[in-house]
Amino acid sequence: MSEWLYQIRIKVTENISEDLRSKQKQSLSKKLKKIADKYNMSLVCTFEAFKEYCDEAEQNGIEKYGLYHWTKSTIEDPLKKSKHLKSFAFYLGNDQIYEKELATGIESHLKEIDDQELLEINLIDSNPANNPQPPKRNIS
Repeated sequence: MSEWLYQIRIKVTENISEDLRSKQKQSLSKKLKKIADKYNMSLVCTFEAFKEYCDEAEQNGIEKYGLYHWTKSTIEDPLKKSKHLKSFAFYLGNDQIYEKELATGIESHLKEIDDQELLEINLIDSNPANNPQPPKRNIS
């Protein structure tokens, strides 16, 4: 068993992003939802997750949320907002990361989809050495 946990993220076109966040009527959206359902997972828009984090921090006191300032600046930047609106992660309940076997199973099903609106499939591990970390914030 790996010491790291994993996450599957996908990037889709703006068209599919809008559909996933609302109606889920297009063919690709239905396929993605079917894969998520097969594994009892949900597809979560990265931008919406960032926004929820900031809303929660603002309600409970931002000093308790170490990534608040980085996340807030990300969702307020129009270019980053556009990027993160097209990014989705598979969540297992509230868990953003999970065992490798589950992640690779989802990844395998995603790779079977032949659709140009599915732009990227990423298997990400929880090892900090493999992931960019938010910048340290100078407190003056």
